[in-house]
Amino acid sequence: MRKLVITILFLTTFTILFGQTSLSFQHLGNATFQNNMINPALIPEGRFFIGLPVISGIHVNVNNKVSYNEAFTKYSDRVEIDVPKIVGNLQNQNMLSTKVQVNLLHFGYRLNSGPLLSFVVNERVEGDFLYPKEMVEYIFTEGNFNFLNDDVKISKIGFRASHFREYGLGIAAPVNDQLTVGLRGKFLVGFANASVPGGAKVVLNSDGEVFQIDAEWKNASMRTSGFDIYQKENGYDDSDLQSHLIMNGNTGFALDIGGTYKLNRYYELQGSIVDIGFISWKENIRNHAVADTSFRYNGVNLAELENIRQTMEDSLFSKFETTENTNPYKGWLPVTAHGSWIYHYSPQTDFYVTVGSRMVQRQFKMLYGAGVTQKFGRAFTASASVTKLPQQFFNVGAAFAAKGGPVQMYMAVDQIINFSVPDSKAIDVRFGMNFAFGQRRAKEEASGLSRSPISGAKGLDTNVFLGKKVKTKKRDGIYSIIKRQKRRELKNKRTQRDNDVKKKSLTGRSGKKNTDNE
Repeated sequence: MRKLVITILFLTTFTILFGQTSLSFQHLGNATFQNNMINPALIPEGRFFIGLPVISGIHVNVNNKVSYNEAFTKYSDRVEIDVPKIVGNLQNQNMLSTKVQVNLLHFGYRLNSGPLLSFVVNERVEGDFLYPKEMVEYIFTEGNFNFLNDDVKISKIGFRASHFREYGLGIAAPVNDQLTVGLRGKFLVGFANASVPGGAKVVLNSDGEVFQIDAEWKNASMRTSGFDIYQKENGYDDSDLQSHLIMNGNTGFALDIGGTYKLNRYYELQGSIVDIGFISWKENIRNHAVADTSFRYNGVNLAELENIRQTMEDSLFSKFETTENTNPYKGWLPVTAHGSWIYHYSPQTDFYVTVGSRMVQRQFKMLYGAGVTQKFGRAFTASASVTKLPQQFFNVGAAFAAKGGPVQMYMAVDQIINFSVPDSKAIDVRFGMNFAFGQRRAKEEASGLSRSPISGAKGLDTNVFLGKKVKTKKRDGIYSIIKRQKRRELKNKRTQRDNDVKKKSLTGRSGKKNTDNE
């Protein structure tokens, strides 16, 4: 039981230190290969893509209801945790959430016919802890004084923390000029997991006259996998840990789906659902469960305080009937969904409105956002977004992707205005470097107006119109706006023949007239 408590505290602390993703990076559209991991229907610019271990992508996301300054009070000679201040900043239902993802490898190749084939490997560490405000009030404040003669119902408690790796094989294919669909199947390998299944409930009642507590517990359990291997206990050593982190029996599958649909040249819809899947945890299982129990706690006898530990075990811990087993269990991934409405103001400027949801322990956590994305030629794309995260106020974020030759650098950060680490409750950071080779074929190459720039030409974008170089004023969807051209004389064989006949006729008449005059 002691190890179980230490495990819970460790994972909870880890979760506090490190969420649902913000939108500044997502609004870059298809600017990077990593955007395809958010929506598998997005096809990045290029023909061949490579991502090297670690440097190709690191993503850290944090979402906490309480900041450092809201949890601690600093005095002249010390810093103390401030429980009343913590309670005052909580809402009825709260969440500590984290996500750390490292891109270990990715490849992508776009076929001549249009579809993109991709392979990705990601290392992921995720954690979520859901808890009600009443639980904190009862445990850390003067619980049975503040809630005398009242029932305190503590429910909607959930906890999960996992370390796993995903291997994904995907395809994104244009169905027609309007619709593109994407699909990615993922093979999952789990390394460590701790979870409290949803549905745990506790009802407490403090009697104000005799100061006793009536308690009722239901569905209280804790499931763990892999922790003995990490701690090298119960016969496990370094070689076991190394082989465990390469491949083991904790396996599962997941699915990502996405799509984009162009309503017309101005409006587009995008949507995706990712992480539809599970991991079957089978190795190094240690499950702890508390049987459904109702009991009355009358406190401890002050005359027996010499052996407080034994006294507590006899008076309180003995009320709980705990069991331990090694039964395998299945853990589902939190499913994440996003939907965006896009207004293509011009070929360089897009406006986004996005709604997202992440299902954690059977609870939906929503986010909302809007932003603008600007392209500066083919080498640089930037976006700015305003996002409303779960349990947070609106925050402003920004992202960019810059390319020089085959090398692409990208970065996205939210909470960029008045950011302060001690006051921060949520943050989302991504950065990395990719390699992209080749260019997509322009559909307009066969049309009268070529959109391909001419070597050595100057201007916003120089194109060819009827065989002559022209300067493009701006783009509007598939159209290029150019300056008004001078009227050109039509020349063809029939017109030339008619002109020649007319000229000969006039010459003949003139010669005859001159002869008559003689």
